[in-house]
Amino acid sequence: MTKMGLDETLNILCDCHIHSFSKAPSAGKGTYSPPNKDLGDYKPEASQNGIKRAVVVQASIDGTDNSRLIDLLSSHAEIELRGVATINPETADLPYLHSAGIRAIRVQDRERLGQSDLDKLPILVECAASTGWHVELNTEPRSFDTIFDHISCLPESTLLVLDHLGHVDPDSPEEIGKLFRLLDTGKVWVKLSPSRVSRRIGNYNDLMAMVTKIGTNYPRQCIWGSDWPHVLTKPPLPEISPMLAFLKEALNEEQFLACMSLNPERLYGF
Repeated sequence: MTKMGLDETLNILCDCHIHSFSKAPSAGKGTYSPPNKDLGDYKPEASQNGIKRAVVVQASIDGTDNSRLIDLLSSHAEIELRGVATINPETADLPYLHSAGIRAIRVQDRERLGQSDLDKLPILVECAASTGWHVELNTEPRSFDTIFDHISCLPESTLLVLDHLGHVDPDSPEEIGKLFRLLDTGKVWVKLSPSRVSRRIGNYNDLMAMVTKIGTNYPRQCIWGSDWPHVLTKPPLPEISPMLAFLKEALNEEQFLACMSLNPERLYGF
């Protein structure tokens, strides 16, 4: 790809993992107090970095009430949006959610949040398959073997996407090996979102070898998300620009194009 080709790609970058919260005062519920930040607060940083598309992920604090997410997706913002919902499989109106711009179901499986819905994965995968969606897992290496065991039972076209690089320890060859074992199936994708796993926020060089290997071996199975506005993260909060600089160094131009534009377009139907 020429330098011009890469520059043109910068006009259609997709951030595949952001959250949006209410500006109204709220007593809150769940494991953290949400920041009063919505898409309006995100747009300046997105614009500065050439981001034209974004995927809004239902935050754990909102449970299965996707009403604010639906309202946001229909707001006709300057950024083209898709959504990832958390659903109750017994009550969710899947055709309605799809028409609103939802393209995936999120499953929480984090010890830190004190929540695991991994036992619901089979039925949630069925829901995703019925609508042509995928399933996004906020999970960690302790569950990788269980997830691997589920893969052989997945419907042919259904994919699993691991949030936040699967929360692997970049210094653990065992955890990285288990991540690559999942990617080797071809049924699992990964978000190259560095801020949850790196110990060098703003630099991310401790992830260089792992991310370069992912880009080389699985170029059609990776996407990127900023995790804006970085809940449960100690200040100074990560910024998007250093993440993009890191990915441009870790990936070659073709891999960067796939991760930042082509793969999200296929996965979310932009």
